[in-house]
Amino acid sequence: MACLSVPYAILPSLQQKDDDDLDDDNISTINRSIFSLLDNKRYEQKNMFKNLGGAWCVGSSYGWIVLLDKYAKPIILNPFSGMQIQFPSFPSVFIHPVSETYFIDILRKSFVVKAVLNHSPSLDDKNYILAIMYGCHCKIAFCCNSFKWVELSDAKYSYCDIVFNNNYLYALAQDGSIEVWDVCEQNPRKILHVKPTMEIDEQEEKEFPRDLFSNQLYMVLSGREILLVKRYIGNFVNGDGEIVCEGDLLSDEDTQPLICPYRTKHFSVYVLVNRTKWEKVTSLQDRVLFVGANESTSMWVQALPGREGNTIYFSDDRWEEMNMDYSYGGQDWGIFSLQDGSIKLHLPYTNVIKPPPIWVVPTP
Repeated sequence: MACLSVPYAILPSLQQKDDDDLDDDNISTINRSIFSLLDNKRYEQKNMFKNLGGAWCVGSSYGWIVLLDKYAKPIILNPFSGMQIQFPSFPSVFIHPVSETYFIDILRKSFVVKAVLNHSPSLDDKNYILAIMYGCHCKIAFCCNSFKWVELSDAKYSYCDIVFNNNYLYALAQDGSIEVWDVCEQNPRKILHVKPTMEIDEQEEKEFPRDLFSNQLYMVLSGREILLVKRYIGNFVNGDGEIVCEGDLLSDEDTQPLICPYRTKHFSVYVLVNRTKWEKVTSLQDRVLFVGANESTSMWVQALPGREGNTIYFSDDRWEEMNMDYSYGGQDWGIFSLQDGSIKLHLPYTNVIKPPPIWVVPTP
């Protein structure tokens, strides 16, 4: 377990075969492998999910992994210590109008979009909070001390990312606005709402047109700065890395459509200035960002021997799409260099990695 002291990605078990169904009785549902940034190697982790057969990892925060067990009950697990904390089942209003059975069998793996903690819990800790973005509209709910789930009923947006800072929950909306919520009181209240402006980058709009690319936004708290990370994802990318139109996937001569999974092609980073505007930055200097299903986070490259700063480590977090098509999913992960715009793969490219990689960044 020594290699769990540095950032790593959770991957399928090395023993898992491509045609494994990952049913609840399959031993590979509790085994996983990890890809360690300490030495660029992949290690098998027997019983990483501590006998939680059928559990599905939906995120990570403060070195803990967030799971939904085979009954869709949320659990957080510290892989290093083995400590587990179980949270209440989601209220029926969260999954309405579908039945509980349909939710467990069909929607469980794509329901939680992001899950974050306010800090790393300890054995005698009674002040931990787990917040989630959930559902197709990316609503926000939280649970204090495993007591009950509370939805932010006054929230008006479809959100892109959430992160805690000093027990305040920051929420990033699709329009680039930020809300700050106090969720430690009995009734959560919004204490700040800012709507920064952002200049349109005409060169990027031309290079990554909206009819061929999708955008995903992340929010990273880095020291005293708030960063907005914009990810450009080609919706259909062939084996040569070229963006293709959906209409090109099937021709009169083809009996089967081409398999051209989505793939990340670029990132842009902005910093919040005076709470009024997002200003584009050209370099992260010695910082390294981690984005995806994990809590969006930043760390100094000095803590990662042999790694380069000014980079973004990303993983696949298109939950709905990867669970909709069995021919691809999980494949969109790598390292983006802000210096030259290049993307490197950690492992040889494959169309399918299921369960998908999820970054885990341990706390110091």
